[in-house]
Amino acid sequence: MADKNDVLIIEDSMAIAILLRDFLKRLGYENVKTCDTGKAGIQMFADLENAGRKQIVLLDFHLPDMNANQVMAGIFAIRPDAKIILETADSKTDEQIKSALRGGAYLYIEKPIRYADLKNVFDTLEKEQNILEDKPSDDLERIMLQLQSSTRISFARLVEYSEIQSDLVKKHLLQLENEKKISKIPDMKEVSCIQCSSLRILPNFSCPVCHGTNFVQGKLIEHFKCGNVSVETAYKENKCPKCNKEIKILGVDYKIMDNYYMCSDCGDKFSDPAQDFMCIKCSNRFPLEKAKWVTSAGYKLS
Repeated sequence: MADKNDVLIIEDSMAIAILLRDFLKRLGYENVKTCDTGKAGIQMFADLENAGRKQIVLLDFHLPDMNANQVMAGIFAIRPDAKIILETADSKTDEQIKSALRGGAYLYIEKPIRYADLKNVFDTLEKEQNILEDKPSDDLERIMLQLQSSTRISFARLVEYSEIQSDLVKKHLLQLENEKKISKIPDMKEVSCIQCSSLRILPNFSCPVCHGTNFVQGKLIEHFKCGNVSVETAYKENKCPKCNKEIKILGVDYKIMDNYYMCSDCGDKFSDPAQDFMCIKCSNRFPLEKAKWVTSAGYKLS
């Protein structure tokens, strides 16, 4: 039986972090660390990794300083095979969550988090760890391990992750289909590296002007009288940070712009961050318009 990993909780709600820590202790996980920002979480992950500690990460999808994809990119840069479990109150059909899962998140848990759901996730992780430590040499077992590690996976990704020739993967998948252990789902179209063709790709988000990653999401307020545009928190006691005049009536004195970003490095304000991709295998970075697309059959466990 494998030793239990450390667990790193990156969650800005203290109440949820305490709840998760209590749940994990009931499951036998004694070494649990918590951080309330993405930047602190990445640093803690790096410190534990340098100390030789294996970690499972529980990551809140919405953090005050960074989004989930940014935190994942920082963690994967330290350990490409890190196991990251997203916590989210959003619908599972949300495109951002799909993007995070495609970007390497192990899976996600819906809030409010229940003990039974968390137990199922960690039981699966323990089984997978035990199989990995047994170093399976059987091709079919390696393919099943990859299928069990994801809610869905493409044929192309199975070939790359299992390191088995494509014709042998096809043979084993056909056997598993006939045994009704897996089922086909619609073809999956995925981004691959333009340099090495790997599917181990992470999205990177940055400021469109300075290309820095130190930006925050929030509401912007425009004060009509002086033309100032600042984040909502800059308007202390409802006073404009530029002219110090009080803002009173929405639509008359000011307007609110939801879901904007502000770069802490250059001060630029934008509705959508710039995006490119990084290959975990060869570290190549490239924009979406230059990406190679690979389409192959999708599979899931029955």
